[in-house]
Amino acid sequence: MLIMKKIKALLLVLLIPVFVISQSVSPQVVSSAGDFFEGTNVSLSWTLGEIATETLSNGNVILTQGFQQPFSVILAGIDLDVLVYLEGPYSGTEMRTDLNTAGEIPLNQPYNTAPWNYSGTESVLSIPNSDVVDWVMVELRDAADAVSATSATTIAQKAGFILKDGSVVDINGTSNMQFTNSVSDNLFVVVWHRNHLGVMSSGPLTGSAGVYTYNFSTDLSQAYGGGAGYKLVGASVYGMPGGDFDGDGDVDDFDKAAWASTAGTPGYQAPDFNMDNQVNNPDKDDIWVENTTLESQVPD
Repeated sequence: MLIMKKIKALLLVLLIPVFVISQSVSPQVVSSAGDFFEGTNVSLSWTLGEIATETLSNGNVILTQGFQQPFSVILAGIDLDVLVYLEGPYSGTEMRTDLNTAGEIPLNQPYNTAPWNYSGTESVLSIPNSDVVDWVMVELRDAADAVSATSATTIAQKAGFILKDGSVVDINGTSNMQFTNSVSDNLFVVVWHRNHLGVMSSGPLTGSAGVYTYNFSTDLSQAYGGGAGYKLVGASVYGMPGGDFDGDGDVDDFDKAAWASTAGTPGYQAPDFNMDNQVNNPDKDDIWVENTTLESQVPD
């Protein structure tokens, strides 16, 4: 009898690890072996491991500990590093932040009306830092060449902020805009602003490790269509022309009429072309008058 009890106890001990191992089929385990491979748009990792812990994510990257968990093969996507200036607030070395200082910048993106009709829900509890000049909307187009990069080739849109140094950033006010899209042909970027002429890159953006960089400010040729819809705004600095009150791509009499009907009023007003928190004569004389021959060259 004693011998039988010992045999049963021994069998129980032997069965316990078998039971535990059988439950470790869970995809969450601590890694004891593995590797990682990365291409331009895709990263792939594999692991072989032990008992489960957790999945960690910062919204753009997923880290799995142990055997691969769902969605552990992810698109690296597009990290967009773009620099562009707005003529209105440009002051010679950087852009003014008058609207921000006055507390006039809205907390919700302003491109949900015509002509943009953007349905994004970007919003903030407060403007994230003192360097924010205004909201902008960024559009990604995937096309063989610039001529072909019409609105039909749009693969993504996102609203964010433009900072006084020309950086276009996400709504946290610091980081580059992130997109999960992949590119089949060539990537072109469009930047829209509510009272400046929209601009598109004249050439495709080149990426390195998923980061796509473009600087609109260095030459007229950086903008598609060049001087027909872009201009010199400072010493060897080029930027988006102001004066387009209704965002229709033209600086015309409709924009002047809107300026006239709001002249003398402060606040977040589209006819405040120099964005100094006041609709007044400099908006007309220094911005609108200077740009009446210009039209946005962004392909329809």
